[in-house]
Amino acid sequence: MTAVKMSQITRVLIEGDPGLLARLCGQVERSYEVRTVRQPEKSLVMSKARDSVSRQPFFMGEILVTECTVEIGEVYGFGVLMGEDAERAYQLAVVDAALHAKLPITESWTALLFEEEQNIAQRHRKEHNQAMKSKVNFDTMEEYNAKR
Repeated sequence: MTAVKMSQITRVLIEGDPGLLARLCGQVERSYEVRTVRQPEKSLVMSKARDSVSRQPFFMGEILVTECTVEIGEVYGFGVLMGEDAERAYQLAVVDAALHAKLPITESWTALLFEEEQNIAQRHRKEHNQAMKSKVNFDTMEEYNAKR
């Protein structure tokens, strides 16, 4: 992948169409031997935040995640996502291992991931526009109340 961060790829795979993740995982499984090192399991992780006034970090609470570890050849892949979804955690781990191993099959994924990233951005814009339609204009309400 050319100058694309793994965090960006993971975000696209988690937020995007679950079918894309399943297809990429299937491509790897058909061509390579995938060994599950650690079965998908639920865990709790602490969520860290920063106080807006003091700028000091603090732990907000626990988040339920599902995590999985696989191996392709000598390369490990790790999948973790919020919530309970063992299948997607496994799929993320397989794709992660394939990308870290720089398997030839991954070279065709760049365009697919870019297209999915565009779909996510479009969906976010649509959601934002929907939210803005319901936005209350308090200046207008103030003017309305002043006329009474």
